[in-house]
Amino acid sequence: MLARVAENVYWMGRYLERIDDTARLINATTHMLIDSHKDTRFSWPVLINVLGEDNRRFISEGGSSERTVMHYLIAAEDSPASIRFSCTQVRANARCVREVIPRDIWEEVNSLNQFMQAECTQASSRRKRYNLMVEVVRRCQMVIGVMDGTMLRDDAYRLFNIGRHLERADMTTRIMDVLILQQLTPAMGHQGRREIQWNAVLNALGGVESYQRYYAREEGDSDVIDFLLTYKAFPRSIMYCLDKMQNEAKLLPRADSLLQTIEKLRKELDSEPLTQLSTHDLHSLIDDLQAGLIDIHTALISDSLHTPTR
Repeated sequence: MLARVAENVYWMGRYLERIDDTARLINATTHMLIDSHKDTRFSWPVLINVLGEDNRRFISEGGSSERTVMHYLIAAEDSPASIRFSCTQVRANARCVREVIPRDIWEEVNSLNQFMQAECTQASSRRKRYNLMVEVVRRCQMVIGVMDGTMLRDDAYRLFNIGRHLERADMTTRIMDVLILQQLTPAMGHQGRREIQWNAVLNALGGVESYQRYYAREEGDSDVIDFLLTYKAFPRSIMYCLDKMQNEAKLLPRADSLLQTIEKLRKELDSEPLTQLSTHDLHSLIDDLQAGLIDIHTALISDSLHTPTR
């Protein structure tokens, strides 16, 4: 496989997962506000932080309202954090690898992009925005379903899945770091704030029902932090994503450095006594996890993308 093809498939997986995660995050935020007290205040620019953009410039330019932030995250053509931008990138990457993906996938990607380009400005109210995000998530799952059902289990498929799960793990750490530990500050007491934060995180990650089942079965001190970081059966936990990346990387040629980097992060996560961590320690652990995910990306680039794989 050419390095160019490998890189485009990898980024196709990352951008597709980013679209899905961003849509879920936006709808989870809307849910949280609906369930909150009417006097609850919300710092909308925090969502820009979650997606890896610096919100200080955004705030200084007066763009801190719900409408402005939603436009930046959904419809802005020049925003690297917007769903519209990611849709454009998914299509551009898919277009470059049409020789290695089935036609059905290309048609689903095209349909997703056309839908988003046409409908992204229609989210004028929370209800319309919610319906738009539900449809975006559904269309993302259509692309993934078609890919699972039709694509050869070769290096292209493996790189696509590594890209998806690396992006997913990164989003899980970002949501935990920003929403839980920093800026979500509804106008109520401390205990109430913590409860809303955990529910908001689980909702953003589609894990509310799964966590309830996990909590009913587990004994001891297991909590939502264990669930999101180490529970291997939850598809959006960090450990699940690392396992998926490791399994796919084992089948790639010349992936020694990549596998070592993944294993190093798995061991680091396994060695932490999560239930005993203070808030400060948890913040440091999440920082380390994010640095480890960057190392995985770097190892993948040097191992399998810029080196011919056959």
